[in-house]
Amino acid sequence: MKIKVNNDSKDGNSKMVMEIKVSNDNKEGNSNMLKSEIYRKIIRLMTILGGVIGFLYVFLRLYNVENVSQWIQDKGIVSVILVNCGLLIAGFTIITALKPDNPIPWHWITLMTLAVLTTIFIHLLPAILIFIAGTYELAKEL
Repeated sequence: MKIKVNNDSKDGNSKMVMEIKVSNDNKEGNSNMLKSEIYRKIIRLMTILGGVIGFLYVFLRLYNVENVSQWIQDKGIVSVILVNCGLLIAGFTIITALKPDNPIPWHWITLMTLAVLTTIFIHLLPAILIFIAGTYELAKEL
């Protein structure tokens, strides 16, 4: 820790500038930061995998459709809305992990909300990955 104080009083006005530099040469602190970065990358990878698996589930649901007009008549317009919402949620999940805090904030509340929406609109498997990522972010914040 360095503290430097400059007192320049050339024109009669007293100006005091204080500069504090703190350097942490502790090797243990650096290893904790490295572990934190590794965990953050793992959590982002889990979130990306959850979004990709969500996309796969939605595309497989669409792949099974042979006749679109017959599918809409049988299942109704609600199934079309569910598929579109599933695509949007999977896309938001991937964007959240790839560009944190840019379009969508990287926060545990966001991840938990995406996990619930993924469970409702897509499937449980990708939601579990996103839920684990959100739980880890919550534990890290506490």
